[in-house]
Amino acid sequence: MALTSYADVQAFITAVLTQNGEQGGVAAAPHRDFWATLSYNDFVNGPVPGVQDPGTGGPLPILVRGNSAQSNLILSLRGQGPLFDPNTGTFGQMPANGPPMFTSDQIQQLADWIDAGCPE
Repeated sequence: MALTSYADVQAFITAVLTQNGEQGGVAAAPHRDFWATLSYNDFVNGPVPGVQDPGTGGPLPILVRGNSAQSNLILSLRGQGPLFDPNTGTFGQMPANGPPMFTSDQIQQLADWIDAGCPE
């Protein structure tokens, strides 16, 4: 299923987490279920609410429009990079109460939406 809008992305993330019983754990996280409450502009251009980059103390961008490989949303779900590596990362792989709840195909669907420029 191709994600063709932000509404699709919101419903998709919620459905995956709900199917895996993760919704309650996300609600307890500092960023809560941010994808469900942020406007399109805030999701595409803004930081993860309530989370700071431990290296800089500044905001932690959710994504880089058109570049899923550098998007924290994708890195966190894959458990990649200095912040999200499950063994050495500051935060570890997301969702935090995993095991990982998103399959490689599901993560790729989100990555494809980002790489397509985040259609509204």
